[in-house]
Amino acid sequence: MFRIRVFWALSIAVASACAGFGQSRDVFTEPQSMLLFRKAYIEPGRLNDELYLVTPSGSFTVPELHGRVGQNASPIPAISPSGDRVAWSLKFMLNADSVKCDPSNKRWCDLKPKPIYKSVMGVYSVRDKTWQQYGDFCKVGSTAISPDGKRIAFTKSGNALCTDVFGDKELMILDLETGQMTPIPGARSATFWIDQLSWSPDGKFLAGSASGPGYGRIVLIDVATGTTKTIAEGSNPSWSPKGDWIAYALTVQCMVIHPDGTGVRSVLETEHKWMNYTLDAPIVWSPEGDRLLLNQRQVDGTHTRVITVDFATGHAIMNSKDGQVVMGWVRKSGD
Repeated sequence: MFRIRVFWALSIAVASACAGFGQSRDVFTEPQSMLLFRKAYIEPGRLNDELYLVTPSGSFTVPELHGRVGQNASPIPAISPSGDRVAWSLKFMLNADSVKCDPSNKRWCDLKPKPIYKSVMGVYSVRDKTWQQYGDFCKVGSTAISPDGKRIAFTKSGNALCTDVFGDKELMILDLETGQMTPIPGARSATFWIDQLSWSPDGKFLAGSASGPGYGRIVLIDVATGTTKTIAEGSNPSWSPKGDWIAYALTVQCMVIHPDGTGVRSVLETEHKWMNYTLDAPIVWSPEGDRLLLNQRQVDGTHTRVITVDFATGHAIMNSKDGQVVMGWVRKSGD
């Protein structure tokens, strides 16, 4: 027997029941918008996390797939610009019927036999309320849906049975019209460390987090050639809707920089009171690019909040305290 140690950078308190979820203090709404939230929690014998789509008129829980298991520090999901699709790394335990857990102790399982996992690229259709699964990998990283909603970028590593966890690491593009997955040419060596992807508005480049000295690096990747360029130190990049700025995290600061590497500054430079929490992924732009949603966490990881920052003035307000992590923001008429 062993104890599953839970180190969730995005861990948050268990939410209230879905009834009346849109009015809960755990989440918030924006006019004529759809927001994507993620809730992480512990069930008997396993970790779990769920996705919620929240509008002013109500909320919707993205349904679970049979056999899916929660992930420690689960990869970041993505919502399409039109709000019609959600993309997420899905992890399955292939021998779940053989692995026994103690329902009376939520953090203990007998790992004999050892669990066998696989991961897929999952795409959920909001209209059809169905999941599509792509690939058969050991691990699938965070995802990003292209501005036209036709492609998904993601990292994958290892073979299907995870006998080579770190091998075959590639940055992939999934074509949603054909279902074909192709690696970005020349990007194999660079993608070993890349995570938290974000598309440029013209669909020609990806921004990503790459590990390195200090707090990591912000790199730009040419989707056609795989050529990479480092523009800043930091993590969790998020390209603005207009394409003129890239927001990223640097410890407690939300920084922005032009794609050419110039103009770097702190978004919260006029209101330092908000810099007492670390900044978690993702950084979420408003559809118009005039505001930012920031997921912040106390250093000890026990307290979280979401704030909205006016990009022009740097003025910030709190949206939720001890609530859910916001993952995406798209415009939806009629709400």
